[in-house]
Amino acid sequence: MSLIFFLLILFSASPVKHALSGHYYVVWNVGQGQWISEISAVRCRHFDMGGEFFPWKRIHFACAEKENQVFLSHWDWDHIGALSKSFQLKQLHGLCLALPPLGKSSRYKQQLVSALPLCLQKDLPVWTPALHKDSNAESHILRSGPLLLPGDSPKSQELLWRHRPWIAATRVLILGHHGSKTSTSQELLDVLPGLKLSIASARWPRYRHPHPTVVARLKHKKVPLLKTEDWGNLWLEQVNTAK
Repeated sequence: MSLIFFLLILFSASPVKHALSGHYYVVWNVGQGQWISEISAVRCRHFDMGGEFFPWKRIHFACAEKENQVFLSHWDWDHIGALSKSFQLKQLHGLCLALPPLGKSSRYKQQLVSALPLCLQKDLPVWTPALHKDSNAESHILRSGPLLLPGDSPKSQELLWRHRPWIAATRVLILGHHGSKTSTSQELLDVLPGLKLSIASARWPRYRHPHPTVVARLKHKKVPLLKTEDWGNLWLEQVNTAK
């Protein structure tokens, strides 16, 4: 039987010097925003591409020569903003759109997203809500391996998708809406029996995320919380071992 473990590797000031021949999940330190990459030997999957700043050198080092797919949870700028950096994006080989955001947005944002060729994915579990007047509530919910990626989905939506069969397999939770008090409800945490780690991609000094109420819920559940603003880029290595 094959077991999966996750080894946390932190790279902040030092460059990435390993061969990246394994299987990694990286939560990039982008300030307030979200950019998470699943990196394998031949492919990079990018779950949102937004934030206040971007570690382009490290991203290019890890992904430039591989197949690159992008999954966009919703239209908010802090989740798609890197799409405006055309020069940097051109260095990511074969970048294509695997999951477009739901509904419509401004003409400029729609132009940025529509510039990506489509390569629609079929192998990852995804929950897509109905159209909603609130863009956060239109977030796709996606799980890649052990990571649950809820975008900015609020509690009202968590109550709708939390009982999906594949949600319970979550081991690492990327905090919804960067740790806002409107997300990561107790009801959601109650259906994640195997949750081992939570991660906030946010910036406390300006945005006050993650919110103290969310931090308290995680502490009560005894789930460690890591913040990119404290640790920099967070690397999770997937290791398969036979029992």
